[in-house]
Amino acid sequence: VVNAAGTWGADVAALAGVTLPVLPRRGFVLVTEPLPRRVRHKVYAADYVADVASDTAGLRTSPVVEGTAAGPVLIGASRERVGFDRSFSLPAVRALAAGAVRLFPFLSDVRALRAYQGFRPYLPDHLPAIGPDARVPGLLHACGHEGAGIGLATGTGQLIARVLTGEAPGPRLDPFRPDRFPEEAA
Repeated sequence: VVNAAGTWGADVAALAGVTLPVLPRRGFVLVTEPLPRRVRHKVYAADYVADVASDTAGLRTSPVVEGTAAGPVLIGASRERVGFDRSFSLPAVRALAAGAVRLFPFLSDVRALRAYQGFRPYLPDHLPAIGPDARVPGLLHACGHEGAGIGLATGTGQLIARVLTGEAPGPRLDPFRPDRFPEEAA
């Protein structure tokens, strides 16, 4: 069984009787009107790395601005631990817009057409859980990648496939061991 349940990885692990402390971190993205070829690369503000590494539950925002092939610009990134609260946060999207305008001043005259939100699967040490769980034979985990899950999915899938077929995974998986967290007291 491969637990690739993302933000709900803790729930799947609990079904197997083990603790995997995956927590949701809510994040918003703004989508602008089409701006063909105005933003050609994904641009991160320097504080993005600190926000990803932050242990705070409160709202953290750092601008990430990315143009799309269709023309709209995507503006992120926010993080906050509010459980699975799906409510809209005006402070979060205002902070995203302000941060994007600091990076690209022309965005102050651009309309945001919509916003969406989702949950990033966060583990307390900021590393994903990848590989076999020594506590439950036959259980493997591939979750907890936080905001990097889409980018790391192919590599994580290859590592899990190698483990499942008995091949050496290549890189050592020790830092990503699912059983590295203490079990919760019953």
